[in-house]
Amino acid sequence: MSLTAPQKNRYLHAINAVACAVLLAGFVAGCDHDGLERVVVSGTVTYQGKPLEEGQIRFQPTANTKAPTSGAFIRKGTYRVDSQGGVPIGTYKVRIEASRVGTEHVSSSPEEALSVESTPPREQYIPAKYNRATQLEITIEPGSKAVTKNFELTGQ
Repeated sequence: MSLTAPQKNRYLHAINAVACAVLLAGFVAGCDHDGLERVVVSGTVTYQGKPLEEGQIRFQPTANTKAPTSGAFIRKGTYRVDSQGGVPIGTYKVRIEASRVGTEHVSSSPEEALSVESTPPREQYIPAKYNRATQLEITIEPGSKAVTKNFELTGQ
């Protein structure tokens, strides 16, 4: 069976289209990944023996780890870092923050208490040793499966 020139061209175009589609699919699938091995990290956070109601946890890479900062919200004492596949392998400083309405703020009138413009200032109430001057650290090892890391934070 021999093909005419137009048939050969259509056949070659079809082969090229399939090859391009396969390459494009591989490229698009790879766009979600930055080439870093990542691990889902989850756990609990307590402060003074109670679950931290709301806050944020961030994994900030140390000098020897070339990766972006990862993080998640803390809700009812639990967190799960799974965005983009989790935390890249490496060593991280862990920063935990939570804020609440400042204890010194008192509305001068009922109208001020309801006013949008008078949003009360919030204060960071977790000690600096867990955020600005964190002493918390974690290392995510290559080949790790999902990691569970709990943090029990104490007062001042």
